[in-house]
Amino acid sequence: MRPMHHLRWSMAGLCVAALAACDSTPVDPGPASGDPSGLTVSASVLGAVPVLNADDGHLYDAVAVPGGINWEQARESAQAMSSGSCQGYLASVTTADENAFILSNFASVVPSIGGSGYWIGGYQDPATTPADAGWMWVSGETFDFAAWLSGQPDDAGGVLVEEDAIHFVATAGFGGAIGWDDLNRTETTPGYVVEFDGVCSDAAVIDIMLKLTQGEGPRNINVKSRGKIAVAVLSVADGGAGDGFDATTIDPTTVTLGDGADPDAHVAGNPHGKLMVSWPDLDGDGLNDALFHFNTQDIVAAGVTAATTELVLRGMTDEGTGFSGTDAVSVK
Repeated sequence: MRPMHHLRWSMAGLCVAALAACDSTPVDPGPASGDPSGLTVSASVLGAVPVLNADDGHLYDAVAVPGGINWEQARESAQAMSSGSCQGYLASVTTADENAFILSNFASVVPSIGGSGYWIGGYQDPATTPADAGWMWVSGETFDFAAWLSGQPDDAGGVLVEEDAIHFVATAGFGGAIGWDDLNRTETTPGYVVEFDGVCSDAAVIDIMLKLTQGEGPRNINVKSRGKIAVAVLSVADGGAGDGFDATTIDPTTVTLGDGADPDAHVAGNPHGKLMVSWPDLDGDGLNDALFHFNTQDIVAAGVTAATTELVLRGMTDEGTGFSGTDAVSVK
C-alpha cells in the first residue's frame, strides 16, 4: 500500500477544485463557457464507468457488445483494457461476495430471464471430462468457488459439443435463478465482465479546496428543494513539481457529497440511468474539468440538516487515490 500523503492548494493560489451550487435544475447543454460560475457546458453524459469493490480493491465493468462476442474475443478485449494503473482481464469470480457484487452492480450481465448472459473468466481444456472437472480462472487464481445453476456444468448434456467457458444465465419461469452455465467458447453472448487488478485503491488522499459559493458567504441550500446541486471540479496544469490535478481521472461512481458521515449522496442519474457527469473545460484553460450533479433530496436523506455548516465532497481517481474537500454552507 502506498504511504499516506496529503497535497493541499489554497484559495489564494490556483485552486484544484471549485464547487458552484445551483439548487434548481440540471445544466442545459449549450455553448462552452470559460466562466465556471455560469455552468453552461456542452458535453455528453458519461456512460458506463468501472465500479470499485471495496472488499477486494478491484474495479469491475460490464461491457456490452452489440451483435455478440465469443469467449476468446472477450478474453482478448478484457486483457487490452486498463483503468489507471489497473490491468483488465475477464472477471475471475472467486467468492460468493464477489459474485453478488457483480450481479448487484451490473444488471445487464443477465439481459433477460432465460437469456444468455455475459462471459466471465472461467474456462477448461475442451477435452476435459467429466464436465465439472478442470475448471480454471484466466487470472490464475484457485478455482474453489462456483455458482453453477442446478445441473450445470453439463457439456450440453453430452450432445457432441464441448462447453468449456462460463457465462451468466437465468432460468426461465417465475422466480428464475441466476447463476453460471457452461457454453462452448465459440458461441457468442451479449458482452463480458472485466475485472481490473492492481493498485486500484490505497490510503493516499488529496485534500482539495472547494468553493461552494457563487459570490461571498456560504451557499444557501433549501432542504425542501427538488432540484439539483451542480459541482465543478477543475483540473490544474502541472507546474513541474507534481502540483497538478487532472479532474478527468476521477471515478464518478466513487464521488459523494454530504456532511461527511456515511452514507453521503452519490452522483445523480438521469432518466436513462446514466450518471449526470460531463467533462467540459469550465474555466477556459484548455484542460477538461469534471461537472457532477447531485439531487438536493439525496443529500438531505443522507443526513444534511439545518445544523449542517459544511458540505464534504469525496471520491477516488481511476488509480485509486482518494480526494476530499469541504466548504461552508447554510442549510435552511
